Amino acid sequence: MSTFAPIENASSFRRMAAAMWRAPSDPSIYGSMDVDATEPLAFLAEHQRVTGVRLTVTHLVARAVALALHDQPEINGKIRFGGRLEQRSTVDVFVTVATEGNKDLSGARIDRADEKPLAALATELAERVRKIRGGEDAAYQQSRRALRQVPWWLARAATRLSDVLVNELHLDLSAHGMPSDPFGSAIVTSVGMFGIDSAFAPFVPLARCPMLILVPEIRPRPWAVGDRVEVRPVLRLCATFDHRLIDGAAAGRFANRLTQLFATPQLLA
Repeated sequence: MSTFAPIENASSFRRMAAAMWRAPSDPSIYGSMDVDATEPLAFLAEHQRVTGVRLTVTHLVARAVALALHDQPEINGKIRFGGRLEQRSTVDVFVTVATEGNKDLSGARIDRADEKPLAALATELAERVRKIRGGEDAAYQQSRRALRQVPWWLARAATRLSDVLVNELHLDLSAHGMPSDPFGSAIVTSVGMFGIDSAFAPFVPLARCPMLILVPEIRPRPWAVGDRVEVRPVLRLCATFDHRLIDGAAAGRFANRLTQLFATPQLLA
């Protein structure tokens, strides 16, 4: 689990932005980038053949996001107490999963995702998802029971109290389905199984993470190869960034690092 330390050398803009905006209803940056998925898809197939671990594009994106955050630690942050900028000590990626026959959503936080090989990340996520969908995840079941017991007119207050306990005070209430810092450094959500090729999502105020990455469906698109155009499988990654922590320049560096990693997917192993 991450520990946190105050960011003492933050720029004047970041300090002002952290105090100026409330969490995070306004300060959102939206952006998308197209990735030639030819090499990543071939890499996934070969990696799965060698290791026997079932892999998906979502696993690859989660791993790439973790490594890009590792290389750019200044954006792996969090805002607490209405404006204090803090930097996470670990890279923890939250991957959402559909439950109850796609009628509900949950997810699993993969701690220290930048330190885990791709196969280990995929295996851990698969086991977590199996437990959640099979009703064996105690924290998920506890949180569902707690939510069902709260009347609608208390839901907002209960959510705000949860936010204070797990994000402001960093209390570990896992026994009640509320671990501290529940969503980690980034949220990765796959929507490709629904046939969606472009989509953006709003921040969940309870999440307190600086970015949310949507993984749509890979589709054939025209792609420039030198001076000719070919039809290639293209993944359009869609991102929402918290502008209080990530400005345009930082988002650009992050996107460039993702491009490098997908161009050489062996780096993600």
